[in-house]
Amino acid sequence: SPVRREGCLLCTPVLCAKRMRMDDTSKLRHFNLIVCFGIIYLGNFLALGRPQETSIQEDAQYWEMLGKEDIQKTLNAKRYEGAAKNIIFFVGDGMGIATHTMARIYKGQKKHQSGEEESLVWENFPSTGLMKTYNTDRQVSDSAGTATAMFTGVKTRFGMLGLDNRAMYNVCDTGAVERATVQSMADWGAENEKDVGVVTTARITHATPGAMYAHTPMRDWESDSDIPEGSGACEDIASQLIKSFSSGKIKLAFGGGKRAFRTVDNGGNRSGEDLVDKLKEMGGSYVETTGELKLLDYSDKVLGLFSDSHMDWEVDRSQEDSGQPSLAEMTRQAINRLKKSEKGFVLMVEGGRIDHAHHQNKAKMAMEETLGLEKAVETALEMTARDDTLIIVTADHSHAVTISGYPERGNPILGFVKDIENNNFVTDQNGQPQPFTTIGYANGPGFDFHFNRTAGFWNNIENENFMSDSFQQMATFSLPDETHGGEDVSAYAIGPQAHLVNGVHEQSYLAHLVAYAGCLKSDTLGCPVGSASSSDNNQPGHTFMIMSVLFYVARYQ
Repeated sequence: SPVRREGCLLCTPVLCAKRMRMDDTSKLRHFNLIVCFGIIYLGNFLALGRPQETSIQEDAQYWEMLGKEDIQKTLNAKRYEGAAKNIIFFVGDGMGIATHTMARIYKGQKKHQSGEEESLVWENFPSTGLMKTYNTDRQVSDSAGTATAMFTGVKTRFGMLGLDNRAMYNVCDTGAVERATVQSMADWGAENEKDVGVVTTARITHATPGAMYAHTPMRDWESDSDIPEGSGACEDIASQLIKSFSSGKIKLAFGGGKRAFRTVDNGGNRSGEDLVDKLKEMGGSYVETTGELKLLDYSDKVLGLFSDSHMDWEVDRSQEDSGQPSLAEMTRQAINRLKKSEKGFVLMVEGGRIDHAHHQNKAKMAMEETLGLEKAVETALEMTARDDTLIIVTADHSHAVTISGYPERGNPILGFVKDIENNNFVTDQNGQPQPFTTIGYANGPGFDFHFNRTAGFWNNIENENFMSDSFQQMATFSLPDETHGGEDVSAYAIGPQAHLVNGVHEQSYLAHLVAYAGCLKSDTLGCPVGSASSSDNNQPGHTFMIMSVLFYVARYQ
């Protein structure tokens, strides 16, 4: 059946072949053949092609040409051997491989396509690898331990930030905390005179952003009011962020979580000093809305707190100036500020609410948040150069979510499966077939959304609005919050030293890779040498190109 294919290379030979058929003279045909070669060369050198649509038959010839296209794209991938001036590290919290797949399909279906053939922008990056996500004490990890691994290069215990496993979880032993403290890429960047920023749609004191600057045996100690009696000697995470501003380790932080920085009198939950006032006394800028973010004067220290807790879901976010900025808008303003640094910058950007949606078994919201992260990555690509900026996109962990049931090609990814002929259905109390959701969770609150405990059978969801933002997918058993998944997560990279994202590694490898690529730990890791260059195989063969054009000339004449 005809499909709509995204990609620049596949369409080009078709258009060239059609153009040559339209011309009568051999001179024009020769001229157009040369033009076509130029177009193909240009397309092959573009690492990220512009999407174009074409309808063709998915027969053997289609898949053969698609295979050739992918081979040529891989051969043409440019390899940048020099050091990275800038590093942008994107984290999709909870964005496991299943989430990539369902978000890709959802993106295509929002454009009225089948969806399966769609791609996310980072899936066109030249380098890909897999990362092992376990904590030192847990088979299935949490975001604190995984973020510590990604940003410090040291794996640690479940629930701890910026400490190795010499510290004990939830135990305020200041001596142990001091001994267990490890540096992050924020420290390494600042020591090398790079400006460092942290951006998230979660609370800025939450686990993933917190691992960039904080050291605590308990990730929940976000405010001084969160620290239990007897543990007051340990510093809360919000205070550590302000201290990081003061020391120059952090130059910019955007996210939610205002309540941890403000006193009760100022609408927060702090019992001690107001940290926003303290930042202002240090000469820092503070913003709370999209409008204020747009008017930012790019002072040395910038803090943006756009909500009391986590920021709103992307689909619920007010787009007025009085509302909250998108992740892409925060990323744009962060790069505008950080690129003023002559020595470059280190920026961590987290799509934090993908994780929250999965915990609630709300697959649509998880996919919308993933597409919000994609827009932020696209913004970074537009604003930076490939030869001096390393961009990594990865996840801290996965979720217990699957895509199953043998739905037909193009079936709504948020939709149902009910295949009576092949016995793919669930039954009611009378044994009658009923549909189930294509996306399902191993556990979570979606169980009670769908299961009738009184009858002991699943509710009939045939007429449910599965496109509703509040719709929850089915879960095998009930839990208040769905759990994380323990499988490896994917990582994608483009820019200087991106080729080092290859194979299967411990998650902690990413921090060492960043440090090497950016020459941030030259005393222990050394520095990349040489300048950006193409590999020996980067020049596409004339024979291959001629065969591609002639293939389409023969087929479409």
